[in-house]
Amino acid sequence: MATAKKVALLGFDCAIPTRLEALILEGVLPNFLRLKREGSTIAEGYNLPTVTPPSWATIATGAYPRTHGVEDYYYYVEGRSLEHKKTVQGFGGSIVRAETVWDRWDRAGKKCLVVNYPMSWPSKMKNGVMLMGQGMSPAEFRFMEPGNAHREFLAAESVLSTEVFAQGLRVVFDKARGWESLPKGGEFVEFAADVSFRESVWPLKSRRWFGLAWASGDDGVDRFALCPERDYDKAFFTLEKGRWSDPVELDFEVAEDGRLEKGVFRAKLMELSDDAETFTLYLSGVSGRTGFVDPPEAAGAIDFSGRIVANDIGLVSLLGGVIDPETVVELAGFHSDWLANAATSLLRANPDFDLFYSHAHNIDWFYHAFLSDVESPDPAVRARGRDLERRIYQIEDAYLGRLLDALPEETLVVVCSDHGATAAGPVLNTAEALKAAGLCSYEKKKSDNYWDIYEESEGFDYVLDVGKSLAVPQKYMFVYVNLEKYPGGIVKDEDYESVRDRIIDALLDYRHPETGRRPVLLAVRKEDAKVFGMGGAQSGDVVYALKPEYMAEHGYGFPTGATGSCTLRNILYFKGPNVRKNYVYPRPRWLADIVPTICAATGGPLPADVEGAVIYQIFEDFE
Repeated sequence: MATAKKVALLGFDCAIPTRLEALILEGVLPNFLRLKREGSTIAEGYNLPTVTPPSWATIATGAYPRTHGVEDYYYYVEGRSLEHKKTVQGFGGSIVRAETVWDRWDRAGKKCLVVNYPMSWPSKMKNGVMLMGQGMSPAEFRFMEPGNAHREFLAAESVLSTEVFAQGLRVVFDKARGWESLPKGGEFVEFAADVSFRESVWPLKSRRWFGLAWASGDDGVDRFALCPERDYDKAFFTLEKGRWSDPVELDFEVAEDGRLEKGVFRAKLMELSDDAETFTLYLSGVSGRTGFVDPPEAAGAIDFSGRIVANDIGLVSLLGGVIDPETVVELAGFHSDWLANAATSLLRANPDFDLFYSHAHNIDWFYHAFLSDVESPDPAVRARGRDLERRIYQIEDAYLGRLLDALPEETLVVVCSDHGATAAGPVLNTAEALKAAGLCSYEKKKSDNYWDIYEESEGFDYVLDVGKSLAVPQKYMFVYVNLEKYPGGIVKDEDYESVRDRIIDALLDYRHPETGRRPVLLAVRKEDAKVFGMGGAQSGDVVYALKPEYMAEHGYGFPTGATGSCTLRNILYFKGPNVRKNYVYPRPRWLADIVPTICAATGGPLPADVEGAVIYQIFEDFE
C-alpha cells in the first residue's frame, strides 16, 4: 500500500470541525474545500485531554498521553509543591517519553523538516531541519516557564502611551526643542522615551527613542513620527491614526556580551488626539533571525526581512485594552505570512525532504478572545464575532494554499487540529467544590497581573493554603492527594485511598452555584483513566472531566462535548496518492492513528511507542 513518496502534516491549533465546515459551505475557504474534495475527511476526530501539548505530542508519536508523558498544558516538577502556580508550561521536547516520527525517520537516514511544532525543541535530528517549537509561536520559549510566561527571539510586544498599560511605557508630550529637521506643519510636540524590550530570551539593552507629533493642517495634531534621535530625516516612520508602519529593521544590542542581533518590528498608531493629550502607539514584538533554527546554517534559506512573528496576534494587548479586534486580525495576517514564508522557504531549500511537520496557532488565539462572541445569543454581537472568525479562517486558508502549492504531487498531506473548543460557560472552581467537602483551604486571589486574570477566567481564582489542604486541584483535569511526601503535604500514606474516595464523591456531588446542576461529568482514579489514554506518571490521583457547558473553551472535557455550533472534536483530513477522494469516514478515530497511517502510506519506519492504528479505509487500495 506504500504509494506516497513524501508526507506533510499541516496542523491548525483549535480548528473546530463544525465551524470549519460551515465556512466551507459559505464558499469562503477554497483551499480547505479543495482538500476535502480531493481527499478523505475524518468526521469524528478525538483526543484527550483537549489541550495543546498532549495532543500535539500524540500527533507526533502515535502514543497516548499515559505513554508519551505529556498529560496537560502544565507540567508538575518533582520535588515542588503541588500548587497549580508551582507547575510550569510543558512544551519541551525533553519531557516527551515516546519516540517521535521525525526522530525515528531520522534514525533511518530520512530528512525531516519540523516547523513551529510544540514539544519538538531541542532537535535531536542528524539529517533534518527544525524551526523552534517550544511554545505556541515560532521563535518563542515557554518550556519550564511558570504560569503563562514566555520569552521571545528577540522581544515581546509593547506600547508607548499617555495612558498606563502593564506592558508599556507612559509618555507625556512637551514642546519640541532642538530638532535637526522637522516636517512641514506646526504645533510640534515631543517626548523622549527609554524603551526597554520585554521578555527577551537574550536581554537587550534599552534604546532612547524620540516621538514627534504635529499638525499637518488646520485640524490639530494628526501626525506622529518615531525617531532614533531629534532629527525627522532619520525617522523610523510617520503615521496617521489607525495606520501601520512599514517593517523597521534595526540592530539590537544584547546586554550580556554587546553583540548585535538584527530584528524587525512594526508599529500602529492606535490613538492621537488633536491636542496630543491622548496617544497610544502599539509596537509589535521584535522578530529576530537567530537562535531558533537547527542547524543554524539552515536559517540562511529563509529571508526574515520585512516580516514579523506577531506572537499571540496581540491577545495580551487586546485584553489589556491597547488594541482593537481589527488590529488582532491584521496581526494574524502578519503571523501567518511569517510562518508561510519560513515553511515554504525550507521546503524549496530541501526538495529531498521525506517528512514535513508543522503547526499554526492563529485560530486558537482567536477563539480564546472571541469564541463567546461567535456563540453570543445577541445577533449583532454574534454577527461581528463570526465576521472576525471568517477572516481568521480565510487567513489560514491562504496559508494552507501556499503550503499545498509548495508540496510535490507525490506527497501525502495530513491536515489536523489538536482539539476544538466550546464557548465558556459558568466555569467550575474545583477548589470550591473540594472546600465545600472540607478537603482544601484557600483565599480569593487579588491581582492586576494580566496572566493571573487569564487564569481566573479558567477557574484558578484563588491562592491555596497547601498546609491546610488534603486535596490539591492542579492543571486542567487533575486533583492530587496532598501526601506528606510533597512539600507542605499533610496526608499520611495509610489515608490515601479514603481521601481519594472523598475527592471523587465531592466532585460528583457538587452543584454549581449559578445553575444548581452538577458540572462534573465523571471523576475516576488515575489508574482507571488509562482506559481513555490518561493516568500516566504526570496524572493526578483523581482524573475528572466537566460537562461541556461548564468549560472555558477547551482542556477540561471529553472530545465528544459540544455546545451551540461548536465541538471539542478535532479536524482530520488526508489527501494524496491512493487516498479516496471526497470521502467521509463515518466512525471515530483518534489522533494517535495519524502516525501509523502515515507510516503505512509511505513505508516509513514506525516509531517505537506507537499505540494507534492505521486508518485503512481512507485508501483506495488497502488490501
